[in-house]
Amino acid sequence: MAIDPVNGTLWETENGDEDYDEINLVRPGFNSGWEQLMGPMSESDIDSTDLVSIPGSHYSDPVLSYAPSLGLTDIEFLNSSLFGDRYENNIFMGDINYGNLYFFELNGTRNGIKFDPTTQSGLEDLIADGEEELNDILWGTGFEGITNIDTGPDGFLYILTFNEESDGDGKIYRISPNDSVAVY
Repeated sequence: MAIDPVNGTLWETENGDEDYDEINLVRPGFNSGWEQLMGPMSESDIDSTDLVSIPGSHYSDPVLSYAPSLGLTDIEFLNSSLFGDRYENNIFMGDINYGNLYFFELNGTRNGIKFDPTTQSGLEDLIADGEEELNDILWGTGFEGITNIDTGPDGFLYILTFNEESDGDGKIYRISPNDSVAVY
């Protein structure tokens, strides 16, 4: 979970079992459909009447879905101006299965993700469901399994990883705006 530093909204990631992972904007009464529904409702054979409902709750489709599941982990708003305007207060997200780092710019109203139709044409359906679509939002690779992403007090981006194959050893990566990466 992460809070947008600009408007205070709550965002979160959800892992599907194998079908879909999600990025969600959480508003009062939010119901993501878990565990009966993973991914957008239009891709399922259920409707909102099939979901658990309490007074005041409402179902919301994910802002973006991944099919198949990548094991999304952390979501972070880069709370730093060091990387430039494009990155400041926008989203970085990691996955545990492949160790990839993804980057998204929010739209003007900060309630969704901005996509460039000339370079990210497959994402109009809000489902990243192929290698080409994942490459369009990929920002970094080779981190093993990402478990946590934070903006450090120095304004750099920090990535915490976990490697199950090396007895659970992990690393901390510090990414600075001049493309240098330090490993601890």
